[in-house]
Amino acid sequence: MATNTSGAGGWPPAPAAYRQRPAWTGGRIVSVVFGAVLALISIGLLVVGGILMWADQSQRSGSFLTTSSRPLGSGGFAVTSDVVNLGPGSTDWAGSSWLGTVRFRVTPGDPSRPVFVGIAPAASVQSYLAGARYSTVTGFPGSHGVTYIQHEGNASPAAPLSRQIWAAQVSGSGTQTLTWRAQGGDWIVVVMNTTAAPGVSVTADAGATVPALTGIAIGFLVAGVVVAAGAIALIVIPVRLAGRRPAGPPAGPPPAG
Repeated sequence: MATNTSGAGGWPPAPAAYRQRPAWTGGRIVSVVFGAVLALISIGLLVVGGILMWADQSQRSGSFLTTSSRPLGSGGFAVTSDVVNLGPGSTDWAGSSWLGTVRFRVTPGDPSRPVFVGIAPAASVQSYLAGARYSTVTGFPGSHGVTYIQHEGNASPAAPLSRQIWAAQVSGSGTQTLTWRAQGGDWIVVVMNTTAAPGVSVTADAGATVPALTGIAIGFLVAGVVVAAGAIALIVIPVRLAGRRPAGPPAGPPPAG
C-alpha cells in the first residue's frame, strides 16, 4: 500500500528550501551586537586620532604640548620631579624617535626672589641633594592638587649655580623658561632658590614636542577606519540576510507526467 505523501489539500509538501526559516538566528544577532561594539571602538579610535592630529598641527606651528600650570612648593631646599626615564642613553632613540624638545616654565611666588631651574642626571641630583630636606613631585598633578614625597635631612646643599651637573639650566627673577633637547637616560628636574635658601614656592608647567605624533595619529585613524569597516560588515550582512525571504513553492499542481 502506497504511503500518502501529499500535503494539506492533496498538495505535495514544500521542498526544504521553501520551508520558512527564522529571519534572526542566534549567529546573526551575535554578529550585529559584536558589530555595534566594534563601531563604538572605531569611534573612539577616530576621535583620539583626530585629537592627536590636531595636536600635531598645533606643535608644527611652534606650540608645545603643555600641562596645566600648577603651584609647587616645599619648606625644604628644592622641589624636584620624580625620576624621568627616557630609555637607553641614546640621543637618537629619545630625541628623534618620540620626544623632541622639552620645556619647563617656572614663575616664583615672589617675583623679586630669583629662582633656579635645572635638569641633570638622576644620580647626580640625588648625590647633590643627599642629606638635605626637599620635596619630590610624584605622578601627574591631578585635579586635587600635587602629591609629594618628602625627603628629610639636616644638610644644606651648595648653591645650584656652583655645580657643574646640569644638562640645561636657567635662573633669575620672574618667569624662567628652560628648554632642553631630550636625551636618553634617567633625569630629574630641580627647582630651587638661586641662593639655595630653604622655602621654595613657584607655579610651573611642563611641555614637549613629540616628533612621532604624526605617525601615532595616522595609526589611530587607520585603525579606526579598519575597525569601522569590520563593524559595518558585521551589522549589514546579517541585516540583509534577515530581510530576505525564500521564494514560495510553484503555484498550482505540478504538471501531469
